[in-house]
Amino acid sequence: MTSEPGGNLSRRRLLRLTGAGLGVLAASGVIAACAPPPAKESGDGSTSSGAGAQGADVPIDTLTLALPSSLSTLDVGRESGVLNYLVAVLAQESLLSVDPSGKLGPGLASSWKQPDARTYVYTLRRGVTFTDGTPFTADDVVASIDAIRDPKNGSALGYAYAGVESVKSTGDHEVTIRLKAPDAMFAWTTTAGGLLVSSRAFLTRNKGRIGTAKTLLLGTGPYRITEFAADDHVLLERNDAWWGEKPAVRKLKLSFVPDAGTRLVAMKSGAVDGALGLASDEARGWESNARVTYTGDRSVVSLAFDTAKAPFDDLHVRRAIAHAADREGMVKGILHGRAEVADALPSREMWGDLMPVSEVGSGYDAIPALPFDLDAARAELDKSSAKDGFTAELHYPNSGPQLGKAALALAASLKKIGITLNVKEITLEQWVAELGSGKQPLQFLWYFPVTGDPAELADPYLNAAATATDIAHYDNSTVNTALDTAKSATDKDVRARELMKAVQTAGADLPYLPLWWAQTASAFSKEYVLLDQGPFAFIGPWATRIRKSA
Repeated sequence: MTSEPGGNLSRRRLLRLTGAGLGVLAASGVIAACAPPPAKESGDGSTSSGAGAQGADVPIDTLTLALPSSLSTLDVGRESGVLNYLVAVLAQESLLSVDPSGKLGPGLASSWKQPDARTYVYTLRRGVTFTDGTPFTADDVVASIDAIRDPKNGSALGYAYAGVESVKSTGDHEVTIRLKAPDAMFAWTTTAGGLLVSSRAFLTRNKGRIGTAKTLLLGTGPYRITEFAADDHVLLERNDAWWGEKPAVRKLKLSFVPDAGTRLVAMKSGAVDGALGLASDEARGWESNARVTYTGDRSVVSLAFDTAKAPFDDLHVRRAIAHAADREGMVKGILHGRAEVADALPSREMWGDLMPVSEVGSGYDAIPALPFDLDAARAELDKSSAKDGFTAELHYPNSGPQLGKAALALAASLKKIGITLNVKEITLEQWVAELGSGKQPLQFLWYFPVTGDPAELADPYLNAAATATDIAHYDNSTVNTALDTAKSATDKDVRARELMKAVQTAGADLPYLPLWWAQTASAFSKEYVLLDQGPFAFIGPWATRIRKSA
């Protein structure tokens, strides 16, 4: 992944990406003693190829896990991919937390309140210290947010605080944030996705150098980072002064192993104890050696059409491509059924308690269906300004082989109706650099949510006001108004209605063609198990939930 250029484009809002489709990791498992039994459904909707009991209070001296891509920095303000967060959330904490199921909860703030639509007051935990032994104070929270807001720092998270009027320490253990205008999504900003707290002294002393091999990170979390070798590994040790329950794992090594075959060999030889973020086709090869667990992570893979550039400014062209995309075939053949054909950018589960499941279903059913049908694709192309066909290019990151396979399948179908699609694999760094650059009018959008709210996807990608993230350059006044209304609404039903209106209207305009909502696969050796699986299990201090299997 690449570092974030200051003041350019918030790539964290463009996507939650990773080295190999890691996403917001949601599960792990243990090796079965022999061939794994058939997959079973667990309460969170995950499936796994075996079972393992947990061993409570049994210490784990050292654990080594393979990650599918490397990092150039530990600072999520500079490089905001999911792997960066995967490491950072073990060392740093946020005011609020997101539990594995996606619910908002306390973090460094033991409680919070919203006295009016524009004001958030956080009461901080007492007795918390940073891993260098210094006490955690309200001033450290202010300093951490100010560092993100300071345009000179070029933080990728700066966009999240654009609507903030002031951040003040209003007591020894109290912080008050005042907004310029109501923002129904702001509470999620102070979770790990938008805020990881460090000390004022550390931030001042290391300005411009945070997250390097020399400075590392400083936080209050359950682990402290002791070593970082870019393109190789991160070492962490347990923070015995952490305010939470002491983790079982004392030392943790996260090794960067980009090659799928090398990861599997490392697992078989015992060089690693598990791997996170396995692509679906790769994961199948692990099932005879490890218990692989699949969990819906609410991520979405979609095509993004630049609606400001020909030929993708023509709805008929977009519809022709949609009809040529065999999305069900992709899910069955490429993802081995470990995904669901997507109707919109936000998955149905992202609506949470904002709207009943039945209403979400009926709302999505109203979005025009565009099934795989080459005759319909030809008919749409004949109606378009590009009826004689055209040539386009679609790039995918080398960390996402499933995207490449989908692109090749689409290219084969498009060829039959007179469209030539050249598919090209590029590095993850190149791919990130292209997003939102305007250089590629046809792109993949690959996003991993970190909140339980559909506005996380709807607002940045469908609202024309979100110029940094609206990579489709989509502008529909009805959609813009609906999203603006939802953002300022204090009534839940009004928010739900306006968000659904935006999603439905955009669905008919097709600035994006959602392909699938994915699942994440991960595997652990027979000795270990990860507790509390769920779609957001890796948004917080996930390593604290690893146990010895009984």
